[in-house]
Amino acid sequence: MTIRLALAVVALGAAGLLSAPQARDASVLPMGKALEHSRSASPVINVAKRRRRNVETRETAPETSAIPPGQASNGEVLFGVQDVGFLVDRDVIRVGSEIGKFDRIRLRVLRNEIYVTDLKAIFEDGSSETLLTDAKVPANRKTDWIPLNHKGFIKEIQLVYRSKPDFKGQARVEVFGEYENGWLGPNGEGRKYNDGWVLLGTDTAGSVGFDKVKIPVGQNEGGFKQLRVSVKDRDITMTNLAVVYSDGAKDEIEANRIKVDADGAFGPVDLKKGATIKEIEATWRSRAIATSKRDRAYATVQVWGKH
Repeated sequence: MTIRLALAVVALGAAGLLSAPQARDASVLPMGKALEHSRSASPVINVAKRRRRNVETRETAPETSAIPPGQASNGEVLFGVQDVGFLVDRDVIRVGSEIGKFDRIRLRVLRNEIYVTDLKAIFEDGSSETLLTDAKVPANRKTDWIPLNHKGFIKEIQLVYRSKPDFKGQARVEVFGEYENGWLGPNGEGRKYNDGWVLLGTDTAGSVGFDKVKIPVGQNEGGFKQLRVSVKDRDITMTNLAVVYSDGAKDEIEANRIKVDADGAFGPVDLKKGATIKEIEATWRSRAIATSKRDRAYATVQVWGKH
């Protein structure tokens, strides 16, 4: 009797094992049919692969050359400087309506190449303009000019970017603008703003040694009677300041060692000759111990003129 009971239990167990696959097949679709079912149940979203593009650039002096970083050329105005990390950075460079109206902008990249996800200009009237997307800019290059369709005052420049991870370290990015025609000059539109003061040029003062800089002044008709040097982000030490006119004459303004605080200014001082200015010559550096207690390692120095 015991043997018959045991045989019956074994028989029932075997029947259960044989029926289990059939039960699973009844509730689970084969892999191919399961994929077809999932596709039909929800639409497939095709995401196009974003292709990073190269921007047309031209060679510029590297940071280790005799030309100091941040020096403007061809009358460009420096908006600001940022050091870019390896992770995605989101930076805002304030421009402000006191600077002027610009026709176009470009980037200068030093030390390491960068990947620009988005470069956008935000204007004072609330409008915005996207200038670059998904672009690679090599190290020690400056981009070709990027024209601005909107000619209003720029409130700020917004950047989303990162450096290429390698031994070169962080990249340094400088953003320049070129004035709209008719902004400078005795009869230029710039005279209507800032009590008649117009920005002639800018520089970033390095913190290692003194920078001897030459800041070219954009196209102007001369007639400037006063000059002022404004400092932002960090204190500077200045040892020389001079104005060179288009005829080669030079106006030596300051030859003593002086300190200019961040958010402070040197001047205004009267110019001896109201002629067309070719360039500004200066020697200065950012102070290692800054009483301004700013986080920025470099000072932004602005030279303003008044007719």
